[in-house]
Amino acid sequence: MTLRRTLTAADQPQEARFFLFLSAFGFVVGVIYWFVAYESAGTVLLVGFGAATGLIGSRLAADPAARVVRERARATGAETIPRGEGTGTGTGGVDRPFLDETGRLPDETMAPFAVGLGVAIAGTGLIFGPAPVIVGLLPLAWGAWGWLSGARAELDAQELDDIVVAERLNAGPVTAPRRKRGAPGAAKFP
Repeated sequence: MTLRRTLTAADQPQEARFFLFLSAFGFVVGVIYWFVAYESAGTVLLVGFGAATGLIGSRLAADPAARVVRERARATGAETIPRGEGTGTGTGGVDRPFLDETGRLPDETMAPFAVGLGVAIAGTGLIFGPAPVIVGLLPLAWGAWGWLSGARAELDAQELDDIVVAERLNAGPVTAPRRKRGAPGAAKFP
């Protein structure tokens, strides 16, 4: 019974099981592809996909938070909460140690798109010369500046939220370290 659970990763968190399944899929399809097509590039890519997802899955399975899930599953003798109960994930949220819904969500921004566009345009400079590199640096720089300043503003807002929550819980006034006005990363709150 425990060998079957170990081989099928039944005691692992949902995230680890997903990547381990993808790893097995990549290896199996890579082997089948080799015997069907005898083509080395596709086989190497499929087996590489299997190896990469296997590395991610094994890292998630080795995480200390995953140990709690395995111990809970062994203690109860059940794989998970029966399907259909709980949060709608199919597991009732029992095996979600990597799910952390605390904190703030970042504001909407076009900065990641601008960074990707800038890198893509600059990457064409390998083929077409230095002109696309120069053109690609403009959206790359704008996106990086916007993304980093947005991240700084989110961090400052999170610190302010933590202070307000601590005061509401009567934990006493908690103050964040003040930065000099005008210094890089200075809070922009009154």
